[in-house]
Amino acid sequence: MWATGAGDFAIWWLTNREPPTLALAAPSEARRGVVPVTVQLDPPDRARIVDANVDGQPLVPGQRIEVDTVALPDGPHSVTVTAEDTSWRKNRATARATIMSDNTPPRLAVESQPGQVEQGHTWVLQIRSSEPATVNATLGDRKLEVQPGNGFGWAIVGFRPETPTAMLPLVVEGTDAAGNRGEQALSLQVTEGKFDLDRVDVPASMLPMLGPDVRAAEDQRLAAFYKEVTRPRLWEGRFALPVRGPVVTRFGEQRSYNNGPIVPHHNGTDFAVPSGQPVLAPARGKVVLVDTVPLRGNVVILDHGLGVFTTYGHLLSADVQVGQVVERSQPFAKVGSSGLSTGPHLHWELWVLGENVDPLEWTERELP
Repeated sequence: MWATGAGDFAIWWLTNREPPTLALAAPSEARRGVVPVTVQLDPPDRARIVDANVDGQPLVPGQRIEVDTVALPDGPHSVTVTAEDTSWRKNRATARATIMSDNTPPRLAVESQPGQVEQGHTWVLQIRSSEPATVNATLGDRKLEVQPGNGFGWAIVGFRPETPTAMLPLVVEGTDAAGNRGEQALSLQVTEGKFDLDRVDVPASMLPMLGPDVRAAEDQRLAAFYKEVTRPRLWEGRFALPVRGPVVTRFGEQRSYNNGPIVPHHNGTDFAVPSGQPVLAPARGKVVLVDTVPLRGNVVILDHGLGVFTTYGHLLSADVQVGQVVERSQPFAKVGSSGLSTGPHLHWELWVLGENVDPLEWTERELP
């Protein structure tokens, strides 16, 4: 018997002066709730854990120690584990590890710009968090795409003139790296817009263009562009006016042609300017369409990134090609009277994530 392992153990039990090897493995990042600490003990068959504590408070010892941080303040905590061998001298070793706890959800500051929004206008949500967090927001049944800003997140929403008036629930959630979740629940009132009613006479030769099928087909074709969301954002600050001239038709105006039924809201702003006058890009953008369509005539669409588009109709000509990037105030087309038009003017539209809004608002306020 003494010639086997039992003999070796007896000699070790009487003579050993070396403490066991003890090491702790703990996550380096902040955690919420229960934080695991793994104990590595060698030799495992000749040593045992005799004590474990966090900041001096006792823990249940074992090869895997679970530290419940819910009752602890956020921040660093010291986990100490002591082990002793099973020899006659009971040699001891102590190891320490630092864990970081975070059980506090991020505090969210939510700003609605404006506090309530009219039909046909643009709304911006700004979100600030007390700490880095993944932020999600929903407005009604729509999930908003939150963009990173300078110290805040933001989302932009357009409300076309036909948007129903309603009180929409707004929920903003923020989750930090530790998994703590904060929430803000608010609401946004969509109010009734104020739109003019006008009567327009057109030559009999243009009456076939007023059929609802013509408008629907053209709008459907262009809508495919407005639904795209490209990156990066190309615009900065307020938009510039594409032309200088009197506004002859306001955005959202409802019309009756030749005393006929009222047609849907006018989806742009019309400027009375001479034929041939240059059209200037209101902001940096990429040309995504140069074409001729029945109602808008010669048309150009600029993509300004993140779902924001501007459209220019009734042009005499376009001086750009699809794929070209134009800079703010760069001439890219000339005013004309093509399509459903009774005289030279520029028809200017602005679209936000597929929703038609007042373009002049973008020249009056910085978005976001």
